[in-house]
Amino acid sequence: MGVPRPRSWGLGFLLFLLPTLRADSHLSLLYHLTAVSAPPPGTPAFWASGWLGPQQYLSYNNLRAQAEPYGAWVWENQVSWYWEKETTDLRTKEGLFLEALKALGDGGPYTLQGLLGCELGPDNTSVPVAKFALNGEDFMTFDPKLGTWNGDWPETETVSKRWMQQAGAVSKERTFLLYSCPQRLLGHLERGRGNLEWKEPPSMRLKARPGSPGFSVLTCSAFSFYPPELQLRFLRNGLAAGSGEGDFGPNGDGSFHAWSSLTVKSGDEHHYRCLVQHAGLPQPLTVELESPAKSSVPVVGIVIGFLLLTAVAVGGALLWRRMRKGLPAPWMSLRGDDVGALLPTPGVPKDADS
Repeated sequence: MGVPRPRSWGLGFLLFLLPTLRADSHLSLLYHLTAVSAPPPGTPAFWASGWLGPQQYLSYNNLRAQAEPYGAWVWENQVSWYWEKETTDLRTKEGLFLEALKALGDGGPYTLQGLLGCELGPDNTSVPVAKFALNGEDFMTFDPKLGTWNGDWPETETVSKRWMQQAGAVSKERTFLLYSCPQRLLGHLERGRGNLEWKEPPSMRLKARPGSPGFSVLTCSAFSFYPPELQLRFLRNGLAAGSGEGDFGPNGDGSFHAWSSLTVKSGDEHHYRCLVQHAGLPQPLTVELESPAKSSVPVVGIVIGFLLLTAVAVGGALLWRRMRKGLPAPWMSLRGDDVGALLPTPGVPKDADS
């Protein structure tokens, strides 16, 4: 079986392996590992991210070679040795992944990925997760009980043999999946529960832009919200008009963003509203279309500023011409002699000494 060519670099999140986001999905600790055989200059050959449910809490790449907290988790009160342990484990996995790419030879380029970690079941027991993908295809799994990497591809045997030759690779993987991962997950649930229970309502905006002839595109956008579960729907005169087409993704601070677009007839935009439902909102929120007057405020400010600058420039030119003719400035000639003598100081006689 041939190895398919790599797909886009968006494989980093292993979307086909990710668990579905649920309200209780924070009861999992998963590491997303990626290695590439031919990285562009200046980019890492191996990188990893750690996820507590839908929240990324860790980042690592072989250029920095340090595991670092991510997003809101930089404020977590961890024990002093914690990040040193994370760094040691990820450097070990980095070595395994890069060795696997060497074992695959020159038939690439290759993208090798892994999803490793654990999930807590309803009875509080830990279920290990160890899946691997090669060039975007499900590739092999690791069985911690048997201590073997299994898969149907010919390349599976090549990689597993290379890993079995690494001293302590099997025992380290078993220890990580069955002991280290559950302990870390429980520790995060204890020390970082405030992050996991964080609720941030979305900032909303509904805008219209021209579409194809005779139509407009309404876009309902939600910014900086958590948890990630959110619903966006369009209403026309208070009645359901569909959810439109959109996208969803994480921000760098642990929050999320989403948007949805709907094509409507031109001139009909003001009949539409956007309805958003989120755990951070006390009740569903209806978002109205932004008024064109709001968007014209910056333009009005620019025009007013231009007029003021013009007035100052004209006034300055007139003053310069007046003073070249030997005439006083206007504020000097309101009172006084013809040559614009300064007004005397209040309360001091005109003939008083200086």
